[in-house]
Amino acid sequence: MDDVLLLHNTFGDENDPLYMSRVGVMDQVNAVAESLNSIGAKYEVVAVENIKHLTELLGGYRQKLIFNLAEEFLFSIEQACYVPAICKAFGKSCTGNDTPALLLGQNKINAKNIFLGAGLDCPDGTVINPNQPIAIESLVPDTYFIKPAFCDASEGITEESVVVLPEEIDRAAKLIKKLHRRFNQPVIIERYIPHRELNVSVMQDGDKVRVLAIAEIDFSEFSPSQFRIVDYSAKWEEGSFGYENTPRKIPAELTDAQSAQVEQMALVAWRTLGCRDYTRVDFRLDNYNKPYILEVNPNPDISLVGGFAAALEYASVPYERFVETMLNNAANRLKN
Repeated sequence: MDDVLLLHNTFGDENDPLYMSRVGVMDQVNAVAESLNSIGAKYEVVAVENIKHLTELLGGYRQKLIFNLAEEFLFSIEQACYVPAICKAFGKSCTGNDTPALLLGQNKINAKNIFLGAGLDCPDGTVINPNQPIAIESLVPDTYFIKPAFCDASEGITEESVVVLPEEIDRAAKLIKKLHRRFNQPVIIERYIPHRELNVSVMQDGDKVRVLAIAEIDFSEFSPSQFRIVDYSAKWEEGSFGYENTPRKIPAELTDAQSAQVEQMALVAWRTLGCRDYTRVDFRLDNYNKPYILEVNPNPDISLVGGFAAALEYASVPYERFVETMLNNAANRLKN
């Protein structure tokens, strides 16, 4: 195994409201580093602040293989997507998804249009850009989910993110304005799919791509008055109701036909976005168990306590084997 450069983003001040989701990258760094030790690979860990910093750094490192854990640069959500392309320009090869897939996956607006074009079902909705009139009066009366268009890790999502229209149109407008101010990006308003939530982990080994597992979020402790969503507190705030009451179930309780349908949709989404190495596809099921794609996460959490690691365990893939496979994939791309 060639020497490895393990890149990760910085995460800013601990007083930042989003600090917990950003510093979480270090759990992934530590998990990968431990695996590199286990397989006898030499490596260096380097923190990257932004694209300019990356270009200044890369020329000083001889490693050709890069384990890329640069998820989001401070003050620029999009910049981290360009890490693979820049590394390639320096004659290096990254693990994980390439720049086009990262850009498409991060922009949930464009991704949804691509999925719809490929015949995949997504929740109906609309997009409101900053400084644009909040014209939501024309939406069909229903329950809607409001979220930032470019964020990951449930950033910007709270228990207040679900609204009933038209009854709560004023609250919806205030929430949209708040998200515009906070994130300076478009806001998606999409129909809330009420029944179940699935996370599908997909992995590539050489030329083979397979679904590792279909996991389900267990909302059984939620009261009938609570909307069944995984908000920011459920992901990152230990002790919160959501954090303590949204365990995952692997495998999800689906019929063989339902599992086959979800797996097929996940693989179509993988191919449609041009994914590689590893990805998570998130679904919601309606009351009739019809699946809708919410998003593809081309840079999912791969910490040992995350859903992807749980999927690896279910599929009997040791974490060290996963890390080694990703590096082998990257090494093979150096030959092309």
